[in-house]
Amino acid sequence: MGATKITFQAGDQLFREGEPSKSMFLIKKGTVSIRKSKGAAFVEIARVYQNEVLGELSFFDRKPRSATAAAVTAVEAMEIDFASLDVIYKKVPDYLKTIMVSVAERLRKANDTIRRLQKHVVSGADSSAGAPPEPAGDPEPAGDPEPGESAPGDGTPPEGIPEA
Repeated sequence: MGATKITFQAGDQLFREGEPSKSMFLIKKGTVSIRKSKGAAFVEIARVYQNEVLGELSFFDRKPRSATAAAVTAVEAMEIDFASLDVIYKKVPDYLKTIMVSVAERLRKANDTIRRLQKHVVSGADSSAGAPPEPAGDPEPAGDPEPGESAPGDGTPPEGIPEA
């Protein structure tokens, strides 16, 4: 198949979060919103413009779409199917493939972290008691500081941090 010119009207979805992936897109004209679902609504995490690519994470790790892509304006794009890219990708050295998969995984983790932080901030802001949200994870156990760390409130900076 290769690359196919495709158009979308404002409001059309190029793909949905969680869908299996089979292609990536090069935006030739227009603006696309990258959105993560949040209940019945969504949070826009990015916008993609002319000469930018989207859907590339799924090429490298073959995981389902990490977000929804929706046209904000009329969009002209080149849809590049993964089967065509696989022919080229087979010739890439294994070490480079490892690097690309690692970068894709880091981006997915960063997306998940952003999503958790946004949820945490929103849930904390909605609190009727006005108390700050509880920190994520287990609190540090009390005790002596690790070597190179300062004890809480002793006024000395950790090792490697110059004093003011």
